[in-house]
Amino acid sequence: MFEKIIAFFMSIINFFLSLFGLGGTEPACQKYFDLSYGTHERQVVDLFIPDDASGDLGLVLFIHGGAWIAGDKESYEGGMEYGATELGIATASVNYRYISDDVDLLDVLDDINDALAVIKDKGNEVGVNINKVLLTGDSAGGHLSLLYAYARKNTAPVTPVAVISNSGPTDLYDDNFYHNNALGDETVVCDLLSKACGQRFTYDTKESAKTALYSVSPISYVSADCVPTVINHGTADSIVPFSNAVTLDALLTQYGVEHVLNVYDGADHDLGKDDGAKKKADELLFGYIDRFLK
Repeated sequence: MFEKIIAFFMSIINFFLSLFGLGGTEPACQKYFDLSYGTHERQVVDLFIPDDASGDLGLVLFIHGGAWIAGDKESYEGGMEYGATELGIATASVNYRYISDDVDLLDVLDDINDALAVIKDKGNEVGVNINKVLLTGDSAGGHLSLLYAYARKNTAPVTPVAVISNSGPTDLYDDNFYHNNALGDETVVCDLLSKACGQRFTYDTKESAKTALYSVSPISYVSADCVPTVINHGTADSIVPFSNAVTLDALLTQYGVEHVLNVYDGADHDLGKDDGAKKKADELLFGYIDRFLK
């Protein structure tokens, strides 16, 4: 969703630039593509840093969606450029290993950790201290943003200070996941989530995988120490049930964590076209960047 918001703003900016004959100028940021943080071909990250940056610098890390088995970091390039050139923050978009019988979501958290370490080192190399990060993503990327921000907050090489999830899973044990899911029937969902949690199970044996499923569910890591959180979710989401958002909202409320549940009434997994909810999401996003990264 963020890249669509940025594309809209960029179109307005480019229009006014064209009126004054200023269009087509090179963006004022340093761009580093495919920085390697491991030996796997997908262990690469893109990083944009404002040209005039110095000292401490906040970072937005985009994590792509795709059910943890698809997607690519390139989908956020527009948002990265806008953040670095117009908002004066560092921006990065990361690829990670897709889940498989050999790679589960805890392994993917290691990927994000290693990517942040490389980002930190690159910043030091060019004279900036990237010292805090807002994580955000759509669907699987929203899930990974939440999971990393909650579970790895105290050990991350760049400290998470806020997280924004768009349609991200929060509870992989939620029974609503396994019925009437647009991804497929119970067998398909169980196969995907078996890879996600690292333990093979069927719907009939789901109880045996409860601990493993909770180990990769953001709700398991909620405490009073969690970072401020924005949850954007549609009530008619056919992939990630809205009950996931409700459960996380209730837990964050219980622990007194600053957060907002921004509801897209009647919207599916793509969040739909609710102008009111979109405007609120925009305000929350830019408000969080101003408060926590500047």
